[in-house]
Amino acid sequence: MEEFFKSFTSLLSILNESIKLLPKNGKLMAFIVLYSLALSSTIFLLFNYSMEFVINNNANKIMKKLKPDLTSFNTADPNNITPETAAFLAYKIISLVREYSALIFAVQIPFLFVLFIIFFVSSISTILVSSMSYSSKKSSLNEVFSIILNIWKGPMVTILYVSALATGYALFIFTWVAPLLLYPSIITYCLATLVAVFALFLYSYLFVSWAMAIVVSVLEEGCFGLEALGRGEKLVSGKKLDAFLINVGFNFVCLIVFWGCNKMVFAVGVSCLGKILTDVAYTVLYLRCRVENGEEIELRRSVDYRKLPTAQLGNEMA
Repeated sequence: MEEFFKSFTSLLSILNESIKLLPKNGKLMAFIVLYSLALSSTIFLLFNYSMEFVINNNANKIMKKLKPDLTSFNTADPNNITPETAAFLAYKIISLVREYSALIFAVQIPFLFVLFIIFFVSSISTILVSSMSYSSKKSSLNEVFSIILNIWKGPMVTILYVSALATGYALFIFTWVAPLLLYPSIITYCLATLVAVFALFLYSYLFVSWAMAIVVSVLEEGCFGLEALGRGEKLVSGKKLDAFLINVGFNFVCLIVFWGCNKMVFAVGVSCLGKILTDVAYTVLYLRCRVENGEEIELRRSVDYRKLPTAQLGNEMA
């Protein structure tokens, strides 16, 4: 319990420092926030409109194709469906499911790709600007874009590794939950809910090292992929509970917003803001871990690094 309160106090300190960082390089942070909110909301609205158009446009076609041929029924016994008719209807249903699932998937891919790029650029920008603000260094939009153009491959590789790990974890949990839903009852629903809640908390804990690996791949030259995952795990080993509480808080806020908000575009905006604040918090945690380990902080400055002595950072933190 004492360890929990210590971590909770550390969490409050990290969040307080993260909020204080936002006004530093304020114009850059404002640009990142507006860029993320405007583009993500626009893409979501276009995605929602496109899905509604595809579904409504094809609803009548689906109903017509599934409409049974009344001449094949025995009028004396309307419930008499021959095996051939049942097999034909099943074949039509399966064919329609494949056809329209592929269509919906094809519509989703471009929007998901664009959203990924938006959040990718937003995360890298937030981490870079936060690290500069943490050391009281000013930057410009051109400099940040210049850095992103030079380093984007490393964070991209790391994010792909993290995405693969998250996908594998989701599939593993699905193999546990799916069998419970095949036998619907109060007991199986309760068990499935318990497994899902436990899985969410476990994911929040596992994501600590994964999120730190992304920060590492942005701020440390030549460290990405599996190397960044190992580096992130080692760096945050003594602060996992602090970062775990950050993840739990972010997920809790997102769940409340998505459940209680009728406007999904508003929920997307809140999630976007929460993601930016989480990136700032992880950057602060990363820099604190390096200072506590007695390591020098290397700040990205265009294509070069600029080292800041640990003693100077320690004085600024105080």
